[in-house]
Order: sequence, then structure tokens, then C-alpha cells
Amino acid sequence: MRVRIVGLGTNWWSARPLDAADRFCFRRNAAWFNSAGLKYGNRLRLCWVYPGQVRFNRSSGFNPEFPNRVLGSSFECKGPNRMHDRMHLLATRRLGRDEEPERYLVTFTEQICGTIRFSRPGWMSNGTQLISVSLRHDRYEVMALMGADDWIASDIGPWKLSQDCSRLVLSDSISGGQP
Repeated sequence: MRVRIVGLGTNWWSARPLDAADRFCFRRNAAWFNSAGLKYGNRLRLCWVYPGQVRFNRSSGFNPEFPNRVLGSSFECKGPNRMHDRMHLLATRRLGRDEEPERYLVTFTEQICGTIRFSRPGWMSNGTQLISVSLRHDRYEVMALMGADDWIASDIGPWKLSQDCSRLVLSDSISGGQP
């Protein structure tokens, strides 16, 4: 599956091989993970109601010193699949600019998109697939895989990808009718 990264979550962590004697263990075989989380001041809260993560290996072309450089880039991905009660999306390699993505990894927050009524049926299109959701009171962060025509509805209206699929925009209408 080819996935373009439009947005990432707040929560970052890494894992390294167990061989701490290798002075390059944090660079050579490390893995970096990204997930939904909520920041309260300097404190990160994992309020997962739908646990999941995106994994970047060193071989994928990800540079942990500049994580936002992956925004707008496309990756060959395995998954998403459910493992150990979490949704996993593994980015295996960075793709060239001429390769068209099939799906888009997007991130929604209440500050940008308004309130989402998660308990209401039809708050997202059938093609939208959740990767990770953190929710606490009125605050949330949602990481989801979407197709070019998929949407997520908030109290402001339905959110879709822009015409060039580079960002989220508020849409006047959604395919398949109103939620």
C-alpha cells in the first residue's frame, strides 16, 4: 500500500536493539513510532480509546532528527493490521515523487476541526480507517488513513482532503450523503 503522510500525531518514541554495547544502536537498527496523544503544557497524555501507531525503521528513509520532513512524502507501507490490541502501520521505504499514493495518513484535532461526536453513527466515511485515537473530555487527536474521497464529520462540517491531497479542508458536501 502506498501512503502519503499529510499529518502526524503528537506522541513520538523509539525502540532500539537490546545490544547497548553497540555505539550505533540508536541509529543503525532503531525504530521510531508515532501515535495520537494529547499535550497538556509540557506533559503528554496517552488517552487512547483506539490504540495504534505508525512505525518508521531506519531503512525507510526516516530521519528522527527532522520528523516533519516526512510530511508530504509517500511511503510503501505494510498494513494496517491489528497486533497486540493495537493498530500498526509499518512504513518500509520512501517512494519517489512520481508514485501516486493510494491512501493518506491524516491527523485531526479539536483545535482545527471542531468537535467530533464519536458516539454518533456515521461520523466518518466507510473508507476511513482509524490508526490511533486519543480522547479526553472535549480534546482529541485522531490519526486515520483516508482515500481521496473519504471524510470525517465534525460539528463544523465534513472534512476532506484538498484537491491536491496535501491538507484537510472543510467541504460543502460529501459523497454518499450527509452523515
